[in-house]
Amino acid sequence: MTSPETEAGAGAAPRLLVRHAADVAERQSRGELMVRQIFQAEAAGFESSLSFVLWNRIPAGGANELHVHEDIEKVYYFLAGEGEVACGPWQSPVKGGDFLFFPAAIPHMVRNTGAGDLQFVVVAAKTLGTPRGA
Repeated sequence: MTSPETEAGAGAAPRLLVRHAADVAERQSRGELMVRQIFQAEAAGFESSLSFVLWNRIPAGGANELHVHEDIEKVYYFLAGEGEVACGPWQSPVKGGDFLFFPAAIPHMVRNTGAGDLQFVVVAAKTLGTPRGA
């Protein structure tokens, strides 16, 4: 078996990142959205097609602001709670266990419609071609 130093070379940045959400400070972002930035490509120390990974929380009655990422597509996985998602002209209810796919270049937002926190993980990647959006 080889060690990480043998495969990557001594002093190379680790290519395996393990981070517990509780070890990352929570900060307020758009609207009432609370964010823990679990992964950021620029800080990874290696090349990644992912842009960022977030652990998000929206308190009961809260929402993030309508926004758009021109060249970022995202996958959301809802861990707990109930909410409503707006993506361009479409709206859909969401709850814990739901996956959601946002294309790039389209306005979107999430609103918490439940009694407790709406919690979800966001995995974002740069688009490979020209974003089509709405």
